[in-house]
Amino acid sequence: MTSVLEEKLRAAFPPEQAHLLAEVIHEAYNDLVKARDFNELKSIVGELAQAQKRTEEQVEELAQAQKRTEERVDQLAVAVAELAEAQKRTERAVKQLARQVGGLSEALGGSLEDLALEVVPEILEHRWGMEIEFCERDVLPLRNGSDEFDLVIRGRIEERPVLVLGEVKSNITESEVERFLDLVSQVEANEEIRPLFFGYRVERAAKALIRDRGAAMVTTRGKYFPD
Repeated sequence: MTSVLEEKLRAAFPPEQAHLLAEVIHEAYNDLVKARDFNELKSIVGELAQAQKRTEEQVEELAQAQKRTEERVDQLAVAVAELAEAQKRTERAVKQLARQVGGLSEALGGSLEDLALEVVPEILEHRWGMEIEFCERDVLPLRNGSDEFDLVIRGRIEERPVLVLGEVKSNITESEVERFLDLVSQVEANEEIRPLFFGYRVERAAKALIRDRGAAMVTTRGKYFPD
C-alpha cells in the first residue's frame, strides 16, 4: 500500500518527500484503524456489561421468586399441620361428646323406666281397676327365643289374669310402635296381653297407630286407654 501511495505522491513531490509523506500517511491510517477497532470493542464490551447486569438482575428476581415460593410452601405446610391438629381435636371432641350423650341417654332411659315402674301401676289400678301382682323389667319367652321388656306388669282385672307389656321411650315414633307391637305379638303367655307405651313425647303418626291397634299410651301430656 505504501509503494502505491508513494508513486502517486512523486507526481507532485520530490522522491524523498514523497517517500516520507507515504510513510506518515500509512502510519496515520493504521493508528486510525486501531482507534476505530478500539471504540467498537469498547461499545461491544459496554453492551456485554449491560447484558450481564440484566442477567444478574433476572437471576436475582428468580432467586427472590424462589424464596417467596419456598416461604409459601412453608406457610402451607404449617397450615396443613395446624389443620390436621384441629381435625384431631375435633375428632376427640366428637368422641367425648358421643360418650357424654350416650351416658346421658342411658341415664335418661333408666330414670324414665324407673318413673314408669312407679307411675304406671297406680294409673292401671285407677283406670282399669287392676290388682297389681308384679311390676318390673323382665325377660319373656317368644315364639323364637326371648326378649327383655322395659315394663312387665302382671295382675288381675275382674279376676281375669292380665299381662301389661310396656315400651318406655323419651320420644315414641311410628316405627318404634310398629316394632314393639310386632314383638308383643310373639310373646307366649296364658294371660290377656295389653301393650302400653310410656314416654315424654309421641309423634302424631305414632299416636294414630297406637289408637288403631288398641294399645294404651301414657305421656307427660296425657293418657290414652282403649275402651
